[in-house]
Amino acid sequence: MAHLEVQPKKRSSAWLWLILGLVIIIAILFLLMRGGNNTRQDTIIAADSVAVAPATDTAVAQP
Repeated sequence: MAHLEVQPKKRSSAWLWLILGLVIIIAILFLLMRGGNNTRQDTIIAADSVAVAPATDTAVAQP
């Protein structure tokens, strides 16, 4: 009988590097998008659009 040597198949680590690279790119993009927007524009109100209540109550007349 012939002697056959069985060698384990070499695993390619390309998938590991690809996934690791994608995770790093996503993390960098997340930090850049999050860090560049320090102002909250949804809470800024223009001065001319603010309603100001009157200083005195004008609904009830005092004698």
